[in-house]
Amino acid sequence: MQRFNFKERTRQVRRVLWITLLLNLLVAAAKLLYGHISESLSMVADGFHSALDGSSNVIGLVALVFAAKPADKEHPYGHRKVEAIAAMLISGLLFYACYEIVSSAVTRYRSNLVPEVTVYSFLIMLGTIAINTWVSRYEHRRGHELQSQILTADSAHTRSDIFASLSVIVALIAVKLNWGFVDLFAAGAISLLVGYSGYRIIVESFQTLMDSAQLDPREVARIAMKVEGVAKCHNVRTRGHPTAVYMDLNIHVDPNLPTQEAHRLTHRVIDAIKKENPQVVDVVVHTEPETKDHP
Repeated sequence: MQRFNFKERTRQVRRVLWITLLLNLLVAAAKLLYGHISESLSMVADGFHSALDGSSNVIGLVALVFAAKPADKEHPYGHRKVEAIAAMLISGLLFYACYEIVSSAVTRYRSNLVPEVTVYSFLIMLGTIAINTWVSRYEHRRGHELQSQILTADSAHTRSDIFASLSVIVALIAVKLNWGFVDLFAAGAISLLVGYSGYRIIVESFQTLMDSAQLDPREVARIAMKVEGVAKCHNVRTRGHPTAVYMDLNIHVDPNLPTQEAHRLTHRVIDAIKKENPQVVDVVVHTEPETKDHP
């Protein structure tokens, strides 16, 4: 895994969020403008949903301000978990999007207003879908490269806009064919997909907030045991954020080893672990004498 300078990583994540915010606002403006011109209720509703995508970008930008703060007396492990909290807030927007998709479909079905469906209606929707597809893939790729929960969550939220737009296209086709029930069915299926994305974000965020293990303890023990002089390694525990892992472990050494040499050996273990796992920022090693009766 690539080692990130945290300030540089934050700058890159912020840049991605600004790019996607501007594109989301562009998409929202196109849908709202043409939706009002053509009196298409579905396009207007989808335009507001696209604007909601921009609000998730704003949540991410605000969260980065707090996540970028250095460790202090009250928060000795830093503030990076704010990213996981922001990701959960974005998942809340996804659940709200589920409601909006189904609610809009029901309103369209009950409304007596028949929108003007032209080739431009489909072109605008297809164009915005193309933009959102690029944005979602771009955010998803950069989110994994930068190990950013905010970006991966926001990419899922942008992907929900693609599904909402597909629902609008189905609605436009249903208007042409006078098959309103098709729109309702499509909206229900799409809302389930969006809701599942929100559920996955919550599960991933909880892994960070609940201090779930970030690394395989057997792999950490293997690295430690490769250091000459380490007789045993156990009680490996890891936690934190994917880009900032904190670890503690126990090693056993020759009981006759001088204290100074045992100290040097401990630092060799720390260096070996950090070399193979660049995301590890701190390792606490408890060094014990190796004895036959030790468990």
